[in-house]
Formats: sequence, structure tokens, C-alpha cells
Amino acid sequence: MIANITDVKTFWDSNPCQSNLSDKKDRKEYYKEITYKRYHGREWHVPIVAKFKEFKYRDVLEIGCGFATDGLEFAKNGARYVGIDLTPKAIELAKERFELFNVKGTFINVNAEETLPFPDNSFDHIYSFGVIMASPHPEYIVEQMYRVLRPGGTFTVMLYNRSSINYYIEIMFLRKLFRRILYPKCMPRLLSKVTGFDEWKLNEHRRIMREKGKLTKEEWISINTDGPLCPLMKVYNRREAAELFKKFNDVKQDIWEFNSEHWSFIGKMIPTKVERAIGRIWGWHRMIYGKKPT
Repeated sequence: MIANITDVKTFWDSNPCQSNLSDKKDRKEYYKEITYKRYHGREWHVPIVAKFKEFKYRDVLEIGCGFATDGLEFAKNGARYVGIDLTPKAIELAKERFELFNVKGTFINVNAEETLPFPDNSFDHIYSFGVIMASPHPEYIVEQMYRVLRPGGTFTVMLYNRSSINYYIEIMFLRKLFRRILYPKCMPRLLSKVTGFDEWKLNEHRRIMREKGKLTKEEWISINTDGPLCPLMKVYNRREAAELFKKFNDVKQDIWEFNSEHWSFIGKMIPTKVERAIGRIWGWHRMIYGKKPT
């Protein structure tokens, strides 16, 4: 059974994406550390694909802003920034972040599957990083993107990549091959010590497997992307992504991000240059770019 939008909202409201990247008590330092880890870790490519500096004096909409790590960069570089998010918690944190850094932005709590509270042709650029694939109806969001984007306006969207090492080798092969190892009660703790994976995640996978038994393909993908409690997540190959954005012109795609942290001690031995090269071919982040016809 595919999760509904309420399930998605409840999960992400309780688990704002990347909010666990810092535990600093000072709120300004908390956000600074998250920004640093995002752009100097495995998502080093985000400033390259987002092109924060290219939208000065332009109207930019971010769909699924979270607590606006990327949104702050657009606004700091002179964009007239609007961030929308499904969850009240994300909007609360995004507002706090902008206020702490004395940066202007507008934030609205809204379900992007429904009619967005903007007139037609309102924005020069739309940005959405790893969000719409968590929607039960991403095609509805894309329709709204088309409506509110100005003729000639551009978009940048990240979706999870089906044609990746993470999907075919890790999620659909290795995790399925070894999932029954989790049945003994002692195994989550043991595997955590050996692999470095979070023990609580392994315990949740064990619980789900014991309680639900056989999972649908959609359920399996969802619990193996953004944690075992994630209610819904989708992956896209080149053809599927092109189909989703078929109304737009000049649609281009490229691939980024191989997470070596998922590969325990093997991943630690992979040189950074090799890791990045792998990411450009079989990475987890499928970037899609395009523009609305004039």
C-alpha cells in the first residue's frame, strides 16, 4: 500500500532532513555546522548544481525547503526567495534560521500537490532538492511548477537515481540478500559494531521484517532510502525523469553523489577522487534541469 500525504507529513515533521548533522546548543552555530557539513561532505556538489550566485534579483521558489540550508544561500546571494514546505516544523526552523542570519525570505506551509498560493507565472526559477520523489503524486507538483514558473523560467530538481550503485547493488541486492541475518535478536547490535550502521535502524528493519513479513517493492525501496521509518520514497531512471518533466523544454540530466559511508571499512579505503568519479556515473542524485517554453 502506497503511503498517503498525511503519512509523509507526519514523518518529515518529526524528522526534518539533516537536522541531526549538528548537536550544538547555540542555534546560530547549529545552523553553521549543518551548512558546513552539507557543502563539505558527500553533498559537496550542491553549490555546483544549485548555482546560488546566478539568481540575484530573481524570484526563486524552493519546493520542500526544509529548514532552508540551500534557501539561505539563494537569499544571501540576492535572490527574492520563497520557501514552501509540507511540514510546519520545517517552516518554523527556516524562519528561525533566516532571522538569526538577518536575511530576508518568505516561508509558507503548504502541500505542493495542491494549488500553490501564487499566481501563474510568478517565479524565474524553481529549485527542489530531494523532495518531490517523497510525494504520493509528484506529477501534481510538477504541474504546479509549470503553472507558477514564468515563460523562459528555469528549474533544478534532484530525484533519487534508479540507475545507481545505491539502488541496484545496495538496496535491491545486498540488503535483500542479508536481511534475514537480522532475525536473531543479537544481530542488530553485532552488525552495528562490525559495519558502523546505526543500531536503531537495524533494530527497526528487524521489527518491520518480523511484523510485516513480505514487503512490496515500493515499501522496500521506501524503508531503505531515508531510514526504516520513511513512509514513501521513489527512484527514477533517465526515461522516467524525462517523462515527469516532458512539458518543459531543454530538459537535461546528470548524476552525482556516491556515499562511501554506506560501505563500512571498504568505503574508507576509497580515495576522494575515485569516490567522486563513481558518483558522476552511478551516483544516487539524479539532477534534472529545464525551462518553461516561452
